[in-house]
Amino acid sequence: MVVTAEKYLQLSNLAVAAAMDPLRWQDFLDALSAALGTHVCTQLIGFDQLTNAAPLAFASGWDPAILDLYHEQYADKNPYAAKFANCGVGQSISADELCDREALKRTQFYSDLLLPMEDINAGGGAMVAHDADRMFLIGGNLRARDREEFEHRWLELCVNLAPIIRQSLEINRMIMGLNFEKWAAERHLLGVGTALFLVDADMKIHHTCAEADKLIGNGSLVGTSFDRRLRFLSEQVHGQLAGAVRSQANGNSTAFKNIRFSDRSGQDWICRTIGMRLSDLDRSPFSLLWDKSIAATLVAIKPVSDTKTLEKELRKSLGLSKAEARSVLLLAEGHKPAEIAEERQVSIHTVRNQIKSAMSKVGCHRQSELVQKAEQLRMTGGW
Repeated sequence: MVVTAEKYLQLSNLAVAAAMDPLRWQDFLDALSAALGTHVCTQLIGFDQLTNAAPLAFASGWDPAILDLYHEQYADKNPYAAKFANCGVGQSISADELCDREALKRTQFYSDLLLPMEDINAGGGAMVAHDADRMFLIGGNLRARDREEFEHRWLELCVNLAPIIRQSLEINRMIMGLNFEKWAAERHLLGVGTALFLVDADMKIHHTCAEADKLIGNGSLVGTSFDRRLRFLSEQVHGQLAGAVRSQANGNSTAFKNIRFSDRSGQDWICRTIGMRLSDLDRSPFSLLWDKSIAATLVAIKPVSDTKTLEKELRKSLGLSKAEARSVLLLAEGHKPAEIAEERQVSIHTVRNQIKSAMSKVGCHRQSELVQKAEQLRMTGGW
């Protein structure tokens, strides 16, 4: 053990706390920076292999001006990052293994960032997570004069902590997904049983819910390419979806579109696309790999049940009128009140009054609650 049992327990507890509150990663890195008894500039660093971006998700012990300079000029020019992939998950890699020391000293990166911080060209880290395109390392930079005494101790500490850090990052990822799905359901009234895909401008999938994974596995409606890009089997539907995504990529981040179509078996589906930003909802380290300026698209897909049967069940079970039931069903399909008014050829004031009346009858305070009631009835009633 390179640190005392008490110090190791403290570090472990801080990493576990960061699983539920990603902002606690800063506390963890602050404690880690002082764990060896000598100063270590610590960082939880991500790396996107597609863009070569290597942002510091959290860092401690660095001069703030140096950190600003890194993010402004060097996040995609980090000479260490090119060899991150040489480090297996749970393994350590030294600074010299990441970048030859003499070659490093000839770079502007060294002159601008490391030399002013008392020549912190020693250290290294351990890989804590690595998927197809992204990886995360726990790392630290030590002063050159501390290399012989402290570098091996630092790498051993990183390896010992890597499993705990990896587990906490996975919990961060899971919570990020659950929060996103909750937001999508409540903000956009998508209802239970909706397949949710979060895609960027190139149709690359950044998140899927369980229903979306089922839809991909079934293979009758959507699929993915080798590089994890969403693809509809229907060229016509895919073209409409790609057009909506392009619109958002061109700056119309609030654009939304409803696409209704049938599969080969005759089942009707509705696909709703909603513009958003990749980093809007995520406080975890993963958000640092997403450019906040890049628009993303929420793609929500759900089957459309037989309208007459659904209306009848809503009227019977919830005490709604025929008009109210019809408006609620369209709301549950993801339509906005203006769209419902257009489809039913009534005024938007009429639709709003019908929804308000339905909420009162069912005892709901928000439209999302009304949709959830309707969806729950559909699930339990076997519509």
